[in-house]
Amino acid sequence: MKISNLFSRTPPDDKVRKLYEYLDKEASSLEEETSKLTFAIQVVEDPFYYALLGIISIDVRKRVKSSGLLVITRSFNSFIGRGFRAFIMRSGIVSNLISSKWSRINFRLVGKEGFRSQSFNYPIADLYDFFCAYKLWRNLKDSQDISKLVVRDILIGDLVIDSYLRFRPSPVFLIKDRFVLTVLWQAFRDIRRSYDFFSRSKPSFYLSSLATYIQHGVAVRVAIKVGVPVYVVSSNLVFGKKLSLDHYFHTPDTTSYRSLFEELGQKDEKLSIAKDQLQYRLSGGIDDATAYMRTSAYAQNAEELPDVKDAVVIFLHDFYDSPHVYNGFIFPDFWSWICFTIDTLIESGINFWVKPHPNQISLSDKAFSMLLEKYPQLQVISSLINNTHLVESGMICGITAYGTVAHELAYMGVPSICCAKHPHHSFNFCRTAKSLDQYKMFLKTPEIQPLPFKEMQGQALAFFYMHNIYGGEVIDLRRQYNVWSKEVHNVEGTQLLEELEKLRGLPSYNQFIDELVNEVQISSTKT
Repeated sequence: MKISNLFSRTPPDDKVRKLYEYLDKEASSLEEETSKLTFAIQVVEDPFYYALLGIISIDVRKRVKSSGLLVITRSFNSFIGRGFRAFIMRSGIVSNLISSKWSRINFRLVGKEGFRSQSFNYPIADLYDFFCAYKLWRNLKDSQDISKLVVRDILIGDLVIDSYLRFRPSPVFLIKDRFVLTVLWQAFRDIRRSYDFFSRSKPSFYLSSLATYIQHGVAVRVAIKVGVPVYVVSSNLVFGKKLSLDHYFHTPDTTSYRSLFEELGQKDEKLSIAKDQLQYRLSGGIDDATAYMRTSAYAQNAEELPDVKDAVVIFLHDFYDSPHVYNGFIFPDFWSWICFTIDTLIESGINFWVKPHPNQISLSDKAFSMLLEKYPQLQVISSLINNTHLVESGMICGITAYGTVAHELAYMGVPSICCAKHPHHSFNFCRTAKSLDQYKMFLKTPEIQPLPFKEMQGQALAFFYMHNIYGGEVIDLRRQYNVWSKEVHNVEGTQLLEELEKLRGLPSYNQFIDELVNEVQISSTKT
């Protein structure tokens, strides 16, 4: 970032400026609001979420007299890495300069600031938070896994681990690293400020982009704790999802998939539709559920196929991605997961191969090189190899923490072993470990088929239908969400505003706006 850009009044991004002009025009019809009815909107330094959260705020305010409060969560997440530059970019001075730009362009769309993760307003309280964080960090130094750590009735351990992995960055969580103290200190500050803000302001709802990492997750969990309705718009699969104390993740809650499917009529027809769409994915197509992927795991290529007959295949995750976006992950990070898995398979004399994630970030390439140094004997499958060819070649089991590959393999008759509350957990086509001992037992018996082939295939299709097809008008919203997301991230972005307008015109989008308006109206009866 150029130093001169720090002192500009708005973010120096052409795409943001284009979106700002559109949003500002939309907001021009809003009256100066004096209503005490408020809601809270997260400020995200990203063109996509800036426009999405901004237009939602405008559409709510057009339907009910209210105003928004900006929740600015910029802190250590403002830079990836360590060193002098990281220190400067994460400093309170720089953060306040940059946050002020985003606050300024969100003011007319939403309203005034209500919360900042970094400010100079509470120096004594911040200092006290540091000593609390330092004392806790010192006491945790011998811990193997802090994912269940709770502070002031808020679970933050999983958020601390995920934040450390992503922004340190590191493939393995190292509790003794001082950057863990940095993350903990920010967590303490965010908990205190979130409790104060949400308890004092009592917004009718809080709308967040994501629910992972400290910068998203703490505000989300505190808001839910004090009784504020919380919604996320993190992806096409969970657009408008209302979170709860039982499920505060921005990933889909799939607990009832199987029971809901059993209640549906014309199951054979639905399974046939699911089969056609799943086969499209297995032929190399990228569908709505895998739109985030740059490359399909089933793309055709000329890579030499390894001999995986009667072998286990481990499907790696991106080492720096959030390992705790699903509940119940029994490891602190993907590094400890893969090392435990490899050690157990070697100890058991089981033939296995490792396949890197086809869409991992470049940092994961370095982490994979570290893995090869630790285990030079590893048999590696190119990430470009088509998974259907692995099945055809005789692989007997797939291992993944919670990947979509589980139901894809099940459709092809291959069982899998998982170790988190993954999207498929209501079905029986994969074995899911709930403890290290159980996971080790599963790894030592990879040949076990949990279901006959036909039943396994049927359950895989039932899952696919519920996850990707079930929902009526919501499917149109998912598709348009993907279309507009690609347009925002497209360098050209020539249809930027047109695709956003299409999203706004969808019935399911407007149903979500009505739900938020209803939250505002409900809160009016409590004031």
